[in-house]
Amino acid sequence: MNSFMNNLYNAIGAEVSGYHNGNAFLGTITYTRAKYGTDISVHVEDDENIYVIDGTALYEGEGGGYENLHVYFK
Repeated sequence: MNSFMNNLYNAIGAEVSGYHNGNAFLGTITYTRAKYGTDISVHVEDDENIYVIDGTALYEGEGGGYENLHVYFK
């Protein structure tokens, strides 16, 4: 998990796909920031929305209203 979080923190421009509340999305990571503790907050933008997803949810593939999450590191 540690190496995933390190890669995620530097993943500006990587793509993320998944479902948010049943709606499919594919977007690009535009911003990351360290949260208190050991988590990272990631902003994913598509043409219409900005999704704020925790790094632990991306690691586990689900959480916080998100399902089937995948990160495509460059």
